[in-house]
Amino acid sequence: MPLQDWIHHWEVGAGARVLKVTAAILAFAAAATLYDVVAYESFSSEEAMETAQVARNLAQGRGYTTQSIRPLSIYLLERGQAGGATWRERWADVSNAPGYPWLLAGLMKALPFEFTATQDWYYQPERWIAVFNQGIFLVAVMILFRVARRLFDARVAWLSAVLMAGTNLYWRFSVSGLSTMWLAAVFLAVVWCLAALEERERTGAESWAGSMGLALLAGGLTGVGGVSRYAFWWMILPVLLFVAGVGRRAPGRLCVGAAAAYLVVVSPWLARNYELSGNCFGAAGYAIVQETPPFGGDTLERSFNPEGGLRRVSVRDVVDKFLANGREIGGSQLPRLGGNWVVSFFLVGLLLPFRNAAAGRMRLFLAGSMALLFVAQALGQTHLSQDSPQINSENLLALAAPLAFVYGVALFYVLVDQLNTIPVVAQSTIVGIFTIIMCLPFIGALTLGNRPKVNSPYSPLHIQRVARLMLEDELLMSDIPGAVAWYGNRECAWLSLDYDREFLKLNGLRRVRALFLTQRTTDQPFLSGMMLDPSSWGHFVEQIQARGEVPTDFPLTNAPTGFFPEQLLLSDQARWRMAP
Repeated sequence: MPLQDWIHHWEVGAGARVLKVTAAILAFAAAATLYDVVAYESFSSEEAMETAQVARNLAQGRGYTTQSIRPLSIYLLERGQAGGATWRERWADVSNAPGYPWLLAGLMKALPFEFTATQDWYYQPERWIAVFNQGIFLVAVMILFRVARRLFDARVAWLSAVLMAGTNLYWRFSVSGLSTMWLAAVFLAVVWCLAALEERERTGAESWAGSMGLALLAGGLTGVGGVSRYAFWWMILPVLLFVAGVGRRAPGRLCVGAAAAYLVVVSPWLARNYELSGNCFGAAGYAIVQETPPFGGDTLERSFNPEGGLRRVSVRDVVDKFLANGREIGGSQLPRLGGNWVVSFFLVGLLLPFRNAAAGRMRLFLAGSMALLFVAQALGQTHLSQDSPQINSENLLALAAPLAFVYGVALFYVLVDQLNTIPVVAQSTIVGIFTIIMCLPFIGALTLGNRPKVNSPYSPLHIQRVARLMLEDELLMSDIPGAVAWYGNRECAWLSLDYDREFLKLNGLRRVRALFLTQRTTDQPFLSGMMLDPSSWGHFVEQIQARGEVPTDFPLTNAPTGFFPEQLLLSDQARWRMAP
């Protein structure tokens, strides 16, 4: 290659693009390293721990089972199998969508995971999962770049990618252990397929088979999202509407192809859930009635037989839930959608038309998707959103926010281009200042770090020590069952609704050998959480504190020192005095 061509190759040709991409990837890796050093947070939500322990069961050849046992799941599995299943078969997980746990199971097989805890606030498997999710985060940023480049130009693509990579909300999701980064990448992959399909149909590409291939891929990816988070199941509706709207050659066949690919992916799992539990979505299918008057908090999941409460739920209760949650989402979450202020530009830009037909059609798809996700989030919201606001799997609008970034950036550049009387250097300065302002929360996290949670019950080493007092085939009960299952690798039942009738039901099915209560119970308000309900676990703890002894009719009476008053451990025998 002549010297002049070689210089051109590395300055403005393909080599220059390679250098830019390489530099961007290295910058992302440097940011991830710094974030993990100064701002890393270990798992702090039960749902992340539940997902991780299901993945470990898969990786260790136990099948799709769980060690975090909901009373509601026991009820569903007994009903679905007509009482003919053994106890071990009842541990089949019917609460969590399988896509993300299967992904983590493959990671656990590939990397050297060490499940023995060595510190109170550090757990090596969670670090591996965080790094893995940050890799998915990078993939999502790269897909967003390709989508923005296809819809607009290189300027919009680069700034959109930078803003997504500089959004603290997504970094927090990346270390949370939740499936959000995976779902965001799947959503953007679906968008890329639809954008490519729209371009082929609009330009009249000769090969119709290529359009069908993109429709199949879009439907299949939507199905992957549906089996990774059940609320994503509804995204097939805007996908099919978009395919029908852009298809010029046999749009009906394209829609049928997308729908068929989607059903091929989701149907086997829905059939499996229905066979086991009598419900296509298992325990997750009851999310719509959670947080209605009969089932406040996690009451439904802790119920052995919810039929009485379900009969009391009315349509008005569900409507009231939707209106209350919708008001909260629209008033507080929507204005800060995706954790980046650039979304305000997107909201303003909804009033402006696009001369670019592809961008206009994709904006309609985005608006429809956000409306659908808004409804799904408001109707499906449960106690998980209260336990961990914003960083939870029910924050569905965060999945579509990166595409909103693209439209916000596009409007910003429209405004910048109006300043054609100022020098190019000044325009570049404006873009730089805009980028810094939009990324301030992330910059703050990198410089100040995250404050540790005060009085958190989730200490890997402590929980593991408690759990390993039990034999592998013995059952605990706890108010942090996901943590006991994840850190302790022991079977743990969710805390029953009371320490009397409901506890005895579970104890009759299988003997509960120990009870482990943490700050989630002992920190309850004195009046509303402990005294008003004499059969509640809060009242149970208050009785022990007041009398200094366990109620006489309770089967677990042995308690070690050093736990109370923050925590309480009761066992059927003094296991801590036994030889290991």
